[in-house]
Amino acid sequence: MDSHSEEFKNPTDHDDQYLGPQETRSSAIHRIRTAGNVSISPELFEKLYLNPKIPVAGNLRQVLGNPTPIAITGFVISLTPLSCDLMGWRGAGGNGAANIGAYFFFGGILLMVGGFLEFIIGNTFSSVVFMSFASFYLTLGSTLQPFYGAYAAYSPSATDPTAGLDTQGFNATFGFFLVFFEILCFFYLICSLRTNLVLVYIMFTVVVGLGLTAASYFHRATQDASLAHSYQVAGGAILFACSLGGWYLLLALLLPTVDFPFELPVGDLSCRIPSMSQRKLNKDQV
Repeated sequence: MDSHSEEFKNPTDHDDQYLGPQETRSSAIHRIRTAGNVSISPELFEKLYLNPKIPVAGNLRQVLGNPTPIAITGFVISLTPLSCDLMGWRGAGGNGAANIGAYFFFGGILLMVGGFLEFIIGNTFSSVVFMSFASFYLTLGSTLQPFYGAYAAYSPSATDPTAGLDTQGFNATFGFFLVFFEILCFFYLICSLRTNLVLVYIMFTVVVGLGLTAASYFHRATQDASLAHSYQVAGGAILFACSLGGWYLLLALLLPTVDFPFELPVGDLSCRIPSMSQRKLNKDQV
């Protein structure tokens, strides 16, 4: 009889063991319901998404995981070996041709996936940044891939295998691509002033590193090999410093995902420069 009485006991009575001290059943239900709809601060939001907190329709940010670490992973795994190659560490060279796979799969796919997911949850700035960097690495990988014939197009004679490559034309042309991507990154640098210090550092070093690398290609076009090498090494060093900022940012983003007992500061700037909407609100209140 005792076993049957236990079987037909009200099942909700057994759940009281999960209530906190001095907590009623109704307050526990309220706590559970509100836990999934926590509004994070603008500072924390900016740190997690590298994007100023701007209201968007829907609640996909609460439903989907944070895609930002995905993109940053692709960024550092593709940029770090590229910078080492530019500096010629341990005999590295070949314009990074050995890392074509990393440019396609880490730099291209991971950054593109991260950018697309940022777009889905309404983070426009980080979406544009990640997708453009993904396109940069896909372009770099395609240029180095013989299948696309980027180098072959500058061969004086396709029928004469002994004919030399028109390095002047190729280097000058590819140098312009780096220049205009540098301009795009300069725009990102301006916008990053509303995010955090680490991202500002990354964008600043990207701009400087791309400028030096572009100068290297232009000096190759003029047959000034010595100065071109100096610019290449300097550009690689700056980009390596940039990648270190990326590694730091990646760790800062990953620690909260596992609820680590401490966090790394990124130097929030989202509240340092007032937003346009905040300026309008302050003006209307005057």
